[in-house]
Amino acid sequence: MSHTIRLPDAGTGRAFTLTELLTASFIAMFIFLAAWSIYVMSWSWFYEMSPRIEAQRIARIALSAIREGSMDDTVGTFSVGAVTFKRRNGIANAIAEPDIPSLQRINYALEPDGSNERSFYLGIDAASGLNALYYMDNDGTVHEIMATIGLSDLKFEKYLGCGNLIKVTATVEKDIAGTRPGGQHIKAEYSDIVSLKNVAS
Repeated sequence: MSHTIRLPDAGTGRAFTLTELLTASFIAMFIFLAAWSIYVMSWSWFYEMSPRIEAQRIARIALSAIREGSMDDTVGTFSVGAVTFKRRNGIANAIAEPDIPSLQRINYALEPDGSNERSFYLGIDAASGLNALYYMDNDGTVHEIMATIGLSDLKFEKYLGCGNLIKVTATVEKDIAGTRPGGQHIKAEYSDIVSLKNVAS
């Protein structure tokens, strides 16, 4: 018994059939198209969707900061049983009808204040040159809300003329590169009507 493996003659080897060539070509084409689609989606996300989501995030944070605010030592505390809680500095907790000296500023009072000594207003971030939301407490100390850098506009108005309903509108507008020639202009605008729970209607 021989252990030699016989190879076929060179002249009798089979080549690829037309069906095999077409199948391989279609598979290669599908792989290329899938890779191209992923590239286009990634490009679109980076240059279009991501800036839009960021603009919406900035506007929503500005509204939330104005409405509910954050924990603030200058506002004092309150107790429920044996537990002590810090108060928040948002306008929803105002104890008197606020002043709106300009469309982009609101002055209001909280529990420890004798008058409308606190403010939210639109200012300019010194480092970037972009607009941002600022909060001034009753000591006159100004705090920049860093997460709102890029805010384009801010508007305060009494809703239907009521002193206890304040309509707040935050807008973010900017030009982005986009995926089309010439770039794109995007705008995110959010409004909220804040009910001042301690102010009579």
